[in-house]
Amino acid sequence: MASFLKISVEEIGKQSEELKKQLLTTKASSKEVTSSLLLLEEIIVRLQENSGHPTDVKIQKHLGDISLSLSSHGEEYNPLASLSSWDIESDEYCRDQILRAYQANLSYCRRNGNNIVTITVHENENRKVIITFVCMLAGIVMGLALKWIPQAAADFISNSIFSTVQTLFLNAMSLLLAPVVFFSITTSLANLSGSKEAGRIGGKVISSYLVTTVIAILIGFGMGFMFFMGDVPKLPASLTDAAPAVEGNIEVTVNSLLIGIIPKNIIQPILERNMLQVIFVAVFCGLALSILGDKTDRIRHIIKEANTLFLKMMEMVISFIPLAAFASMAILVYSCEASTLFMLITFLLSIAAGSIILILVYMFMIVAIGHISPIPYAKKAPLYLLTPFTLASSSVCIPLTIDFCQKRLGVSEKISSFGIPLGATINMNGCAMSVTISVVMLAKMCGLDLPTADWIQIGIMTMLLAAGAPGVPNTGLVIIATLLSSTPIPASSLGFLIGIWNIVDRIDTATNVNGDIVTSMVVAASEKELDSEVYKR
Repeated sequence: MASFLKISVEEIGKQSEELKKQLLTTKASSKEVTSSLLLLEEIIVRLQENSGHPTDVKIQKHLGDISLSLSSHGEEYNPLASLSSWDIESDEYCRDQILRAYQANLSYCRRNGNNIVTITVHENENRKVIITFVCMLAGIVMGLALKWIPQAAADFISNSIFSTVQTLFLNAMSLLLAPVVFFSITTSLANLSGSKEAGRIGGKVISSYLVTTVIAILIGFGMGFMFFMGDVPKLPASLTDAAPAVEGNIEVTVNSLLIGIIPKNIIQPILERNMLQVIFVAVFCGLALSILGDKTDRIRHIIKEANTLFLKMMEMVISFIPLAAFASMAILVYSCEASTLFMLITFLLSIAAGSIILILVYMFMIVAIGHISPIPYAKKAPLYLLTPFTLASSSVCIPLTIDFCQKRLGVSEKISSFGIPLGATINMNGCAMSVTISVVMLAKMCGLDLPTADWIQIGIMTMLLAAGAPGVPNTGLVIIATLLSSTPIPASSLGFLIGIWNIVDRIDTATNVNGDIVTSMVVAASEKELDSEVYKR
């Protein structure tokens, strides 16, 4: 079937039908095709009025994107120029309305004596993920290449170029994390019909995160005792003497964690990027706005606009993800020694096995609680989860995860804007599981047989520490260091994990984000806030 047509105003109806048949054979939906043909008809009329000749129309496909290219030879003429004018007395004003409604899908350029208008019919939802994946592969190749050049040059490229790119990107994301989380949660709760609805949805989300965290810790204990039972190689003496320095290793108690949730002032959490406190203030403000209802319309509008502003800023930063993915993977591959990977292969297998079991638990949740098929999710999720694996930060992925939930899974904005930011802070299931496995392994390698009471204490502290951990890279090391300080296990044994934790952390992040998505999806299904057509598509 041809993808090129010459369309004239006189026969536009008949030729549009032919074009419609061709477009419907692509991945474009009927709604996308209908709106695109309306735009096409208006633009062809304008182009032919200028040139007096039929317009060449071509269907273009690129990385899953589908667009229509309209080309007309003649004097320079931009049929979209009038969209910038809002003169209601103009003859073009009414004709402009349909073009203005879809202005984001239109672009104009002048090339080789032709006036060319491009209409975007369909955007591939996975396009950005595919580009990021390609950049990851390129980063792996670059990391391997660095191992073959002189070390001084390789260190310079890794530390001065790639590390700089990675740091700049993460700093830009960190700059926006607190306001994005605050305004997303506040806006979501403020739009609820009242405190009863807010309490019901919040209760479902939080209880799901807490229950799955307990399950993750139990899985961690199971994997730890299964993989590291019997004779286990002992740690070298160098790792049982002096303790390695781990930034953030502080003494934490249950009491201090609970007291630390409520800040002393409303600005402090954002300045210090204390995400638990930011969430508390956001939930507090959102619930108050929900209860007050129409009395606070002006404040709600301001908060909604602020949310739009910061999400747009985050979107601008996120556009650099492929570059950050390339740099991150190059650094990871270059810095990992083969001997380290072989020494810890059993540890990685235990993490992978535990993650698979945890994913199966989530699939069961989709069926048993959400009462929907897990197959559409299982088809869509793996490609997206490469993004959190690459960035190793669930907080950095917040806007991407929200976008994935809404556009690919059909989760409403109300649920996703609340569940995802909250999950990025308190849902650290993958991290909790890996931390538990790590402590069991280190205890066995140190020849320690801890009593049941100590393991229960470690499980409880892991749950509390994981809930309060920031969704940033290598949080697990800080949690492990804190746990070791309250057990007979030497703190210096942590040095055995530092070299490989970058890989473990990426697996944990993907598992954490998977939990955030499934929980939001299941809650949305229970609240009838899940678009089944989008989910099954």
